Parts: sequence; C-alpha cells; structure tokens
Amino acid sequence: MEYKKHIMIIYGTEPYVMEDGRRRFLAAANKRAGGEAEVQSFQKDAVAATVVESFQGASLFSSGTVTIWYDCPFLPLKRGGRSRSKLTKEEQWFLDEARRLSDENSLLFYTKGKMDTGSAFFKALKPMADVVAAEAVTEKTVMPYVTDYLKGKGKRLTSRAVAYLRALFQTWGDISLLYVFSELEKLCITVPDSRQTVDVPDLQDLFAGTMEKNLFTFMDEFLRRNGDKTLPFLEGLFSRQDAFLKNTGYMLSRLRLLLAYKELRRAHAGQHQCEQILQTINKGRSVKYVLYHLQKVASYWKIEELESCICQIFTLQLHIRRGMASPEDIGPLICLYCR
Repeated sequence: MEYKKHIMIIYGTEPYVMEDGRRRFLAAANKRAGGEAEVQSFQKDAVAATVVESFQGASLFSSGTVTIWYDCPFLPLKRGGRSRSKLTKEEQWFLDEARRLSDENSLLFYTKGKMDTGSAFFKALKPMADVVAAEAVTEKTVMPYVTDYLKGKGKRLTSRAVAYLRALFQTWGDISLLYVFSELEKLCITVPDSRQTVDVPDLQDLFAGTMEKNLFTFMDEFLRRNGDKTLPFLEGLFSRQDAFLKNTGYMLSRLRLLLAYKELRRAHAGQHQCEQILQTINKGRSVKYVLYHLQKVASYWKIEELESCICQIFTLQLHIRRGMASPEDIGPLICLYCR
C-alpha cells in the first residue's frame, strides 16, 4: 500500500503490522522530502506547542522532517464509556496547525493499544490522515498475511495446504506475525526456487516445538489412537493446570466434531450437509481440512467410544477445577483409548 497523505495514525496491538506501517510511512516521507527526512520524536507528555513547532519548522540538516508523537493524549485509548464528543480549544488549534503542514514535512501518531476512534479529535483528524489499525491477528485473519507473504516470494499454497494451515492456526491463541513470517522465510529457503506451489508435506516441519504445533500433532496422533507417538507430548501439554484446561478444551472440540461427523454419516448426510453442520459446531470456522482429516480417522473410533472419551475428559476437567484430581491423571485416560 502506498501512503500519499502527510499525516498518519497507527494504533493497535500487532507489532509487525504497526512497524511495517511506520516503515512504509517513513519511506513515503523521505520520497516527498527528496532525501532522508529528519525524524523528531515526542512522548505522551510532550507539550502540543512543541510538537507543532517541530512539524512546522524547517530542518537544518535535511529537506524535510518527520514528527512522531507516541501515545498522543489527544488520541486516547478506548476504555469503555462514551467517547468525548467535543474538541478542546487546544485540540482545535492543533488541528488547524496540522492542516497547514508543508509538502516536505510529515506527522505520525503512533499508539499501542485500541484507540478510541469515536473521539472528536480522531474523527476530525481522520480525513487528513492515512490510518493503520493493527488489530490482533487471529486464526480468522492470519491467512491473507500468509498468502500475501508467499506471493511476494513467488510461491502459492495449494488448497490442501491452505486448509492445513487454517486447522493448525485454530489451536493458537495469540498469533505473532513476526514469528509466522520467520517460519515462512525458512519454508521459502527449503522449497526449490523452481517450484511455485507449497503443499502440506512442505508445511509439516513449520512451527516445530511450539505448544500449538505440539497440540496439533498430538491430536492428530491421538485420533489415530497411536500411543507411541501420543504419549511423549503429555508432559509438555498437560503438566500445568492452565495449559491442561486450554488443551483439553481443544481435544474436546476435535472429539465432538468427530462424533458429529460419524453421527451425520450414520444418518446418510451428504458431504455438503456435513460441512455446513460441522462448520456451525466449529463456531463458524472453516472445516474443509478438518473434514478431510475426520474422514481419515473416523474408522479408528466407534460412536460409543467417542461419547465415553468426551465424558471422561469433561469429568476430569471438572475434578481438577474442584481440586479432586491432578493434570497427571490425563495419562491413564489417554492410554485407555490408544492402541
């Protein structure tokens, strides 16, 4: 994206997107200035008149300046309640001065956190500025970043690879784009330059060692009832109570999907109907790869076994919350259903 306005607002909680926005804005500012612009930074407690003096003044060392105001108090974070609907005299004066920004100078507001976009100052400033809202990346929003990154490297994912990554990212809580891109960089090194497509086997070594990837692999092996490959993951995934509750919650979600799939197949439901119902059970998340995987593991389980396993895991969760059991008790339960 090319930033053409001389003013930018960057806010949010995703560091990579925020830094990428700042980098692109500085590059555009240097281009407008005809060289490397002088950067002057101010913190939250800066006096507004000093900031104005910075972006209105001429640099002695370059042809333009970039003024960065971090955590500007005129642009508060959203903390609940109603947004302030009127400008103060100081805010109005600041906006009037910003409108007279010269062609060589640029002004950047940079705030970490969720900004109150309903405030009077934000609404008045927005028409003059480019805005980067760096919202936290989730499993629902990460894939466009992945596909765009690979496109820039001359690679593209197969449909099976897209489905595989969607299923993998569903095990994640917070998703760091910096980490994702560093893993994709490794992928691009290992995939030959002559090959443009990236398929599932190319992805299976990515994110190795993370709890999310371990949980994904553990569940894959558990659904195949493979004890030899399942048991080594138990201590890392379930030894802490907070991790235990989160990870058994993921187990239950996969087991419920498998149970629902087997019941739908017993009722002779078609593929499209299965996908629609399973997506509803999966809280609206895509189930294309999940469905493909369920078809591979469905033969390992009977409906009665799935019902029993779900009940036992739920009961163990309840007992742990009441202090009547230990996370270590997951071991015998897993062994019970492995071969």
